[in-house]
Amino acid sequence: MKKIPVILDVDTGIDDAVAIALATYNSHLDVRLISCVAGNCSVGRVAVNTLNILQAIDKSEILVAEGARKPLIRDREENMSYHGRTGIGEYKFQPLENNTSLIDAVTEMREVLLSSNEKITIICLGPLTNVASLLKKYPEVKSKIELVAISGGLLDDDKNNPYPSFNVSQDPEAAEIVLESGVKIRICPSDLGHIAYLTPQEIETMRLMNKTGEMFEVIFRSYHDRHVKVGAAMHDSCCVACVSNPELMDIKEMSVKLKMVSSDVGVLDFSDELPHNMEVATHIDKNEFKQLFFNELNLMP
Repeated sequence: MKKIPVILDVDTGIDDAVAIALATYNSHLDVRLISCVAGNCSVGRVAVNTLNILQAIDKSEILVAEGARKPLIRDREENMSYHGRTGIGEYKFQPLENNTSLIDAVTEMREVLLSSNEKITIICLGPLTNVASLLKKYPEVKSKIELVAISGGLLDDDKNNPYPSFNVSQDPEAAEIVLESGVKIRICPSDLGHIAYLTPQEIETMRLMNKTGEMFEVIFRSYHDRHVKVGAAMHDSCCVACVSNPELMDIKEMSVKLKMVSSDVGVLDFSDELPHNMEVATHIDKNEFKQLFFNELNLMP
C-alpha cells in the first residue's frame, strides 16, 4: 500500500502529542518532517515536547525543525492553562538523547517539498505561521503540495458570539494567507474532537495497555477543554485522521473565510453559499475513530 507523504506542523501541547503518535504509527502515512511553531507554548518548548514524545514512542528518527517564534505581526499569547506547565502535562520523560533542533522549519519544509517525487500533504495542528511564511517566501512549493489539512474553527458556533478557535485566532493574518493561497485545503473543525472525545473509562483502558498509554493518561490529567468537561477532546488526532482515514468522516465542499470579530480575534466563517472553496469535515464516526486510536496505540511501546 502506497503511503501518503506528510509534514506535521505542530505546537505540541497535549492533543498534538497524541496526534503525533497516531500519525507516526498510522499505516497510511509517511511522516517526512515535523515542523514546530509557537502556539500552546514557546517554539523551543514545542520542539522539546515533540522530541520527548518521539523518543518515548521509539520514533526519534523523524526530523524535527524549529519554526516561527511568534505570529507574523502580533505578540504571542501564552496558552499554558489548557496544557499544563510544560505544555504536555507533568509526565517525567527520560533525558533526551537528541535535545536540539537547530534546523529552520520553513527552509526544511521547502527542501522536503521540492526534493519529493510526489506531492506532500501538510497537516497543520497549530497556528498557521510556518505555513504562511513558507507560501509567501517560497511560492514555487505550491505545485508540490497535495493538500493542507487544518485543525481549527467551529461549525456549531454562535454567530453572534463566536468562539475564537486558538489555531486561527493566535495568528489570523497567517490563517488568511493560507486560506487565500490557492492550495487545496481541508479543514477539520474542533467540533469533531468534541464528538470523538475519550471518556474517563477509555482513558483508563488506554493506561492499562502499555507504556505509551500510561504516558498519555498522565498527560491528559493536565488537559482542559471548554467543550469537553470530563474526558479528553481529540481535535488534532481527528485532523490526522481526516488525511489518513477520511472514510471515517463526512467531508463536503463549503465556503470558508476568515472573519475578524474584533481587532485581534479571528474566526473561520463556514457557509454553504457558493462558490465553495474548501473541503470541510463535518462529522466523524466516533466509534470507528476510537477503534483506529486503540489499534494504533496497541502498536506503540
